[in-house]
Amino acid sequence: MKKIVMMRSTKSYLPQIDASINYFNSKDLNYKLYDSSAIDGFTLRDFDAVWTFPGIDIHGTKEVPIIQEYVSLSTGIFPKLKNKIKRRINTVPALRIFLNQLVESEMNFTDGVESLQRDMGVDDLFFRFREQVKLYDCVYIGSMAKERKTEKLLRHFKEQKEKRTILMIGTVPDHIHKEFGKVENIIFTGDVPYQDVPKYASQAVYGINYMPDTYPFNLQTSTKLLEYLAMDLKIITTDYQWVNQFMEQQNMNFITINESLENLDTQLDQSKPQGICEEAVRAFSWSNIIKNAGIEEKLNQLL
Repeated sequence: MKKIVMMRSTKSYLPQIDASINYFNSKDLNYKLYDSSAIDGFTLRDFDAVWTFPGIDIHGTKEVPIIQEYVSLSTGIFPKLKNKIKRRINTVPALRIFLNQLVESEMNFTDGVESLQRDMGVDDLFFRFREQVKLYDCVYIGSMAKERKTEKLLRHFKEQKEKRTILMIGTVPDHIHKEFGKVENIIFTGDVPYQDVPKYASQAVYGINYMPDTYPFNLQTSTKLLEYLAMDLKIITTDYQWVNQFMEQQNMNFITINESLENLDTQLDQSKPQGICEEAVRAFSWSNIIKNAGIEEKLNQLL
């Protein structure tokens, strides 16, 4: 039995690892996947392949093939320069996996290494919460870091005359807690176990995908939007490149707002059911995403 180790960084949220391990290890294959965070004292040579999620990736060994999965582009200061550095100095792998076509084009590797795309998926547990009693008007799942500009969204709710409620699920930075922690119609859950996220989020009518139209966020798949779809929430989203491409490709139409939020209340008052069937959304479950990405065939060839 061949062994593949998936390298989990303590700094990154990587549902791809759990999804891949669950998918491949449930099949009758000649290899098995392992989570590096669950193994003590190993070297790369203990495995037949190493699956990394760079970052800067200058490690590796010629004896063991490397799989690199680029699940996002660089963020922070000089993100395009960081991508260029990765392109120049990262270890040349046996296979590259990219989040989507936009990310693959932006990384722009030209060394001829075989590649494929594996997009974000949704855990099956989100589909189990499609008909919940509604306690909140809106929900926002995920990062509230400064670069996401969520304070602009929260100020809108704070100043609303209608005082619609918004449930915020995720880590609450100090600057957000200080300004909005006591606002009555803004409810923070703080960190909750991943398996409990849909239990809370599904109690809202609208899922808000508030994403600034800035690089690289405007090129990357919105996990929260896929999760909202799985829970059958009405989706409110800002207008940017990835979401427009997604709507066109999937023939879906969401409630679109501008980044200034000046049309949010009007859209909420006039919105109609989106009518997106569960069968169409099931395409984004992790099992379907992994199955259709062609990874199994590539791993069979590699090993």
